[in-house]
Amino acid sequence: MGIFNFRNKPEERYLRHLKRIFRREPRYYLEESLIPGLPGVTTFVYKDVPEKGYITGITYGLSLANHPDWQYGRPELCISVKSTALEWARVAGYIANNLRGNCPFSYGQTINFKQKVSSDSDMDAFFIFAPSTLDRADHADIDIGLDYKINIVGLYPMYSEELKVYEEMGLKDFWHHEGFDNYSVTRERIVGR
Repeated sequence: MGIFNFRNKPEERYLRHLKRIFRREPRYYLEESLIPGLPGVTTFVYKDVPEKGYITGITYGLSLANHPDWQYGRPELCISVKSTALEWARVAGYIANNLRGNCPFSYGQTINFKQKVSSDSDMDAFFIFAPSTLDRADHADIDIGLDYKINIVGLYPMYSEELKVYEEMGLKDFWHHEGFDNYSVTRERIVGR
C-alpha cells in the first residue's frame, strides 16, 4: 500500500473533496511513475461504495501530465463495480499511470486492457463516460488551486469481444442496451443487432 504524501495544497484539496463525498478514509495505493519528474498515480480505494459489496477506485496523478486534447480541464479516473476484488479499484491507477500523456480519456473512448482484471470476471476492456457514482457537482470542474480544473471520468469494464459492437452501436445505445449493467463484472456479453 502506497502512502499519499501531502507535499502541496492541491493534493490536500483533492483529498478533502473526496472525503466530503464519501465521508470515510480510503486506502491508498501508489503506482511507480513512468514519467521522469512526475510522481506516480495514487489510487484511493473505497470498499462498500456506492453500497455494500461494491468497490470504488479514484485516481490522482493522471491530471499531472499534459495532453493536447485537455482544454477544459484534466481527467482523473473513477471505477465502481459490484465486486469485493481489490484489483478492480487498483486497475484505474494502473491504467492512468501507464497511459497518461498519451491517452485523452475522452467520453466514448475504449481501452483494450488485453487481460482479465480479476479472477471474478472475464472482462478485459473499458470505456470512458461520466462517473455514475458521483453527482455532476462532485465530478466536474473541481478546483484544487492549480491553473486547471479536474474532471473525474468513469472507467467502465466490458469484454474485449464487445469492442466492435460498442463501436457499431455507439456509447448511447450501448449504455441503454437492456443487457448492460454498468456495475456488473459478470453480465452477459452484448452481441450485435
